[in-house]
Formats: sequence, structure tokens, C-alpha cells
Amino acid sequence: MNERLTPLERIRRKSDFASLYRDGGRIRGRYFHLVFRRNELGYSRLAVVASRKVGSAVVRNRVKRRLRELFRRNKELLREPTDLIVIARPESGDAPWAEFREGYFSSLTTIFRKRISS
Repeated sequence: MNERLTPLERIRRKSDFASLYRDGGRIRGRYFHLVFRRNELGYSRLAVVASRKVGSAVVRNRVKRRLRELFRRNKELLREPTDLIVIARPESGDAPWAEFREGYFSSLTTIFRKRISS
């Protein structure tokens, strides 16, 4: 299994961010918020946003690494190609790994429930 996060799997363009914020679904969690939308690319993409409210550069980078790791290791949980923006909340800097991980998985479960009901 290839767990590498390729450059294609990152959301980088301003237009992609704008359309995702405009048209995407939203989930609010304790440690982060998710903005998501199905895409037609055939693979899922990720962007992680951590403002200075999250903490120092060291803390922000640790939070972003954790989120990228969760995405990389659990790509198969996104059954359909999905664009995903994860916005870290200030509480995420102090979050224990187990709770952080549980929050991510429960958010993915919520995404599937929202897709099924719509």
C-alpha cells in the first residue's frame, strides 16, 4: 500500500479553495472543522489550514503533520474521490493523539451520513 501523499493529492490553487468554501459541505468538530466536496478527479485531495490562533509555528506544523498523516494512512476510508480542507482549531495544539484521531474518524463518518441523506 502506497501511503505517500503526492503533490496531486494536495489542494493548492486559490480557485479550488474558493469553490470548495463556496459549494462544500461543512462539519464542525472539537479539534478541527472540515469542508468537503466530491470531485471528478479519481483521487482525493487534502489541504490543511492552521492559523496563528492554533499556536507557535512548531505547534501549527505538528498539527498539520498529524492531519496529513491521518489522511495518508486512511485514504481508503474516503470511498469516493473527495476534496477536503481541514481547518485546525486552537484546541488541536494540545490534543492527545487518540482524541485527535477519534475526532478525524468521527468526522469522516459524518461525511458519509451527509452524503447518504442528500
